[in-house]
Amino acid sequence: MISYFKILRPINCLMTSIAIFIGAFLVVKFGFTYELAYNIIFAMIAGFLISGAGNTINDYIDVEADKINRPERPIPSGEIQRKTALVYSIVLFLVGILFAALINWLALLIAVVNSILLVLYSLKLQNKIFLGNGAVSYLVGSSFLFGGASVGNLLIPLMLFILSFLTNFSREIVKDIEDLEGDKWEFLTKVKDRLKKSVESVAERFGIKRGRIILKYNKNLAKNIATLMLILAVLFSPLPYLWGLLSHFYLVILIPTDIVFIFAAYQTLKARKSRDFGKVSKNIKIGMAFGLIAFILGAVF
Repeated sequence: MISYFKILRPINCLMTSIAIFIGAFLVVKFGFTYELAYNIIFAMIAGFLISGAGNTINDYIDVEADKINRPERPIPSGEIQRKTALVYSIVLFLVGILFAALINWLALLIAVVNSILLVLYSLKLQNKIFLGNGAVSYLVGSSFLFGGASVGNLLIPLMLFILSFLTNFSREIVKDIEDLEGDKWEFLTKVKDRLKKSVESVAERFGIKRGRIILKYNKNLAKNIATLMLILAVLFSPLPYLWGLLSHFYLVILIPTDIVFIFAAYQTLKARKSRDFGKVSKNIKIGMAFGLIAFILGAVF
């Protein structure tokens, strides 16, 4: 049975449930009723199950790659049969959607859309830059929306969703560039070591150099988009305070948050090597943590 729990990637599922709770808490604060409490609990369960279903279907689809990269996972290790994992994921999706249906129609809509997107991501989007990044960023941010939907108010969670989407989108792109740079230099090193000098010269002149130009162009485009997402996040960030949705405590924490994001945007433009992008990714994550604290304090006090 432990394998069926392991394949869910329970830590990720728990983070989804926590984000759902935060989205709901930002709306109701401490004004819980029994009905709202049940809705939030159902939403957290639904989010946990649907997130686990998405992870399970991802393992089902990526089994060949996991045999090489993640052989310890339940399917490639033989702990769970591949067909069994498929059935398991379908059941998880259906039960998660059922819990959402017990809340309200808006929660049901988000649950169905997210379930479809999780399947599409595993099938088509995970290896496509920008589209895949956007899908992941939406799914992360939608947890806050789902929490708000469970208590019948999307306004404050919507602002958190927008900021979460923008910063996550930027971080996902930065992580892709970091991986690309590492993979590229590993590949070039292997080519240099294994090919004869004459073949290496031809490859470098007609293949590798041309490949570097393409990579450089794509990298610069990706860097610019990642930077733009961070700048937009900074520009949008004061709106919850200006609209009177959150108190001045939000603004106090927002100042260091935006400083971190601005610095990360500057780092992104200057980054060249894989380790540079790794630092940017960490700083964006720090900024996101500050931003979440700002929302919570602004809602509570």
